[in-house]
Amino acid sequence: MTPPHPRYSRPSVDRPNPAPLASVSLMTSRLSRSLNVALITAALGVTWTSGAAADEPVAASEPRLMSETAEITSVVDAFDREDPFDLHITAGFMQSWKHADIHRETQLSQPGLSTGGFVPTTENVGAYSQSQSVLNLGLDIGLFRDFAIVARLPVILSDSREINDLNGSVNNPQRLQDPSGGQLFTVPFKSPTRSGIDWFSVGLNWAILNQQRDHTKPTWVLGVAGRFAVGSPLHACNANAPAGTPQCVDPTNSSNPNSRDPGMSRALHGINGTMVVSRRFGYVEPYTGFDVLAEFSGSSTSDFGATNGLVGSLVNHAPLVGSYTLGLEVIPWERREAFQRLTADFRVAGIYNSPGREYSELFDALGSSSAPSLRNPNPGGYMLGNNNVSVQDPNAAKVFFRGITDQQGFGSFSANAAVTWQAGEYVKFQVGGGFRFNQGHIVTAADSCNPDVSKDPATSGPCRVGDAGTQQTITGVPNPNHRDVLDTPGRRFSVDNTMIESLWVSGTVMF
Repeated sequence: MTPPHPRYSRPSVDRPNPAPLASVSLMTSRLSRSLNVALITAALGVTWTSGAAADEPVAASEPRLMSETAEITSVVDAFDREDPFDLHITAGFMQSWKHADIHRETQLSQPGLSTGGFVPTTENVGAYSQSQSVLNLGLDIGLFRDFAIVARLPVILSDSREINDLNGSVNNPQRLQDPSGGQLFTVPFKSPTRSGIDWFSVGLNWAILNQQRDHTKPTWVLGVAGRFAVGSPLHACNANAPAGTPQCVDPTNSSNPNSRDPGMSRALHGINGTMVVSRRFGYVEPYTGFDVLAEFSGSSTSDFGATNGLVGSLVNHAPLVGSYTLGLEVIPWERREAFQRLTADFRVAGIYNSPGREYSELFDALGSSSAPSLRNPNPGGYMLGNNNVSVQDPNAAKVFFRGITDQQGFGSFSANAAVTWQAGEYVKFQVGGGFRFNQGHIVTAADSCNPDVSKDPATSGPCRVGDAGTQQTITGVPNPNHRDVLDTPGRRFSVDNTMIESLWVSGTVMF
């Protein structure tokens, strides 16, 4: 016979049943011991887990550091709960290195260079390099809940640029000659080391939605900032100019060539708009955003603004720059009670630079050239002469070449990573690095004629096609920024294989 299961065993016949009161007392004693064990275990658990996890409930009075938004969507506050005012002061240092290959088209009819009327870009000119050290200063002031005014000031401590040999290019100086034999510039070429301030910006950031306030919504931040050019405008210079020759020659005063300040500012004002959306999921916060920068000349006295308003000028603006960013912030560790956290940020971006006038990698080399094809001014306008022929207008302002050129549009790709350590309630530090690759593009691409201007025979100049006389068709008005020696197919310069590496470190004090 199989014995009954111990859990269901009946009491033995020689072992009487306990009295009802004794049973109640025994049950009460066992329950009391169980409650004591549970309370001790809970107390040990609270002590062991004093560093709360991101998804663990906390008391209302406990600091909710892990519910803060990502660094990229962080907006300082004011008049918020028990925190009526926020102020963040940031100081950082960034070092960047830029490398690129400079090529030039050729019309030489030689095997492997040019055949069948095609224009290849196979001529090596030089290897460009630039090193820049920047002190980045920032100020964020809370105005209201999720609404702040922000200011940025990058101070360029050092900026050095040079062009060196590219696969034996120094042995072929004829590649840099104009049709008359004038030398545009020589390799190696070195620019003077510059320093100063290019611009400062002031803007507003507004978190329309904030996941910290409403966990059912993502964080959505809009920002707009105005850039204002300050400091001395850039002037083309040659640090290796012959003895007795000014490094930075004023092209408008060839009879008395005085040296100018190399300058550091691009002399461009701008408007910068941003939008970022992020959503927190436990220990990670993915985000995406757009950024647009539009710049325009702020001074007619700068080299960039000297051609503003000229009839025939096709491009008078800097490139429009737009970017799309995808990123992920990871929060692997935190201590709420000490306001400490560690975050890692990873992001990639696609960037587009539209066609426009720009200080290219050849700005100093071409702008400081002594070649007559670049030093001689272009006519500022045309008029009707004898025999109904369009001739140069002697009363029109002359257009001098200053090194700024029309460049083609191109795309870029960048990848950045950064680590932020918040050491306490009032201070945090960040260290990071990035890489950017620019698509190859032509940097001397000004068209010879502007077809958008009224086709007037008196002002058309050489912008005609067809037989001489009445059979010619007017194609527009001459572009005063066009230089045959630079912008004609077969003589244009391009910048290829551009890579930019950067490292930075910063600290922020939070009041």
